[in-house]
Amino acid sequence: MIDDKVSVGVIGLGYVGAPLLYLIFSKEYDVIGIDVDTKKVENIKNKVNIPKKIKKSTLKNKEIFVTNNYSYLNDRDIIIICVPTPTINDIPDLKILNEVIENVALIMKKKCLLIIESTIAPGMTKKYVIDKLEKYNLKVNIDYDLAYCPERIDPGNSKYWVGNINRVCGATSSEALAKTCNFYKSIINAKIIPMGSIEEAELVKVWENSLRNVSIAQANLLAKICDNYNFSIKNIINGLNSKVEQFSLQISTPGLGPGGHCIPEDIHYLLDSVGDQNIIDMGLFKEAIIINEYMPEYTYNKLKKRVENNGEYLNDKKVIMLGISYKPNTDDIRRSQAIVLYDILKNNGIDIRIYDPLVNNETKGLDETLSEVEVVIIGCFHDCFRSIDYTKYKNIKYLVDCWNSYNKSDFIDSKIIYIGTGE
Repeated sequence: MIDDKVSVGVIGLGYVGAPLLYLIFSKEYDVIGIDVDTKKVENIKNKVNIPKKIKKSTLKNKEIFVTNNYSYLNDRDIIIICVPTPTINDIPDLKILNEVIENVALIMKKKCLLIIESTIAPGMTKKYVIDKLEKYNLKVNIDYDLAYCPERIDPGNSKYWVGNINRVCGATSSEALAKTCNFYKSIINAKIIPMGSIEEAELVKVWENSLRNVSIAQANLLAKICDNYNFSIKNIINGLNSKVEQFSLQISTPGLGPGGHCIPEDIHYLLDSVGDQNIIDMGLFKEAIIINEYMPEYTYNKLKKRVENNGEYLNDKKVIMLGISYKPNTDDIRRSQAIVLYDILKNNGIDIRIYDPLVNNETKGLDETLSEVEVVIIGCFHDCFRSIDYTKYKNIKYLVDCWNSYNKSDFIDSKIIYIGTGE
C-alpha cells in the first residue's frame, strides 16, 4: 500500500467500477463507492458479485460504504471515475462523464488525484476534464492532479481479472504519474506501465480495441472467402497456426462480429479523434467496421440460401436462437450481434424464439422447444449449451453455428445440415 492513510473514492459501480471497488477494499484502503443507480449501490452493500479471485473471508464482517451522495468524496485523496462513455449512432457520448466532472468540481479537495478510467480518445481528457474544471477555477497540477489509467477488464475470463491485468498510466505531471503508478502497483499484481502523457495512454486504449476490431474483420473476411471456395476455415486457421507457433502471428476467429462496450465502440472514438484532423486516411478502420457489422446480415443470407437450395423456405421454419449475450458465459447484451441477427430474422417474418438462461434466468423448457424447431442458431455459445445432443431431435434440420463452436464432422452422419461461419 502506498500510504495507509490514503483515502479513495470510486465513481461508477458497473462492470468496471464494482470489481475495482472490491479490489481496493480488499487491500484495506479507506474507500467509498458512488453511483446514482440505487440498485448498484444496494448490490455492493449486499456484497453481490464479488470477484471470484477475492476471498470472501477477507470481506467478512466489513462494511463497504457506498452511496449516491457526492459530498462524501470531499475528503478523498484519490477519486477514480469509471462511468460509461458509450457511442450513440457511432458518435461518442460523454454526457455521463460531463455530469460526473461537474459534481466532482463542487466537492474535490485541494491536490486530490483525479484518475479517469472511462474510455476516451486522444485529447478528450483535456477537453472534458481539464477544460471543464477550469470553468470552476480549478487548475490542473495546482488545485488537483490528473491521470488517465484506462480500464482493462475481460468479463467471463477465468484467468485475467481487474487484479492481474497489465495497465498503462498517463498523467499531467511527473508527481501525478508517480502517485498513480504507485497506487495501481499497490492493488494490482501485474505490470503498471507509465506513459509519456495522458494522450499516449488515451491512444493505447482506443488502439488496442481498434486492433481487435480489424483483426476480427480479417477473420470474418477470411470466412467469406472460405465459404466462396467451399473451404473449411478451421483447416485454414490450423495451417496459419503453424506460423503462430514460431513467429507469434496473432489470429482471430470469425463470428457474428464484436459486441460489448469496448471493441465495437472504441474504434469510433479513434475515428472521431483522428478524423477531425483530416490528415490521416482511416479507411482501413472504416472498412473493418463495415465488414463486422454486416456479419449478422451475411449469416441470415447464408442460412436462407442454404435452406432454399434444399428446396425449402426459411419462412416456413420454426427457429430458436441459443444465447444472445455478446460474449459467452456473461449476461451482457450490449451491442450484441446475436440480437442484431435475431431482429433481422424477426423483421423478415421468421418464427424465431430466444433461449438464454444467463440473460433471462430461464431454467426450463429448452428440451420441449428443441423438440419443436427445425433451425437452431448458436447466437452465443455459453458453457450450458456444450452438452446438448442436437442429433437426438429428429425435427432439427439446420444448425447455424455462428462461432464455429462445434465440429462440422460431428454432424456428417446425421440429418442435420451444419452451417458454420466459413464452414
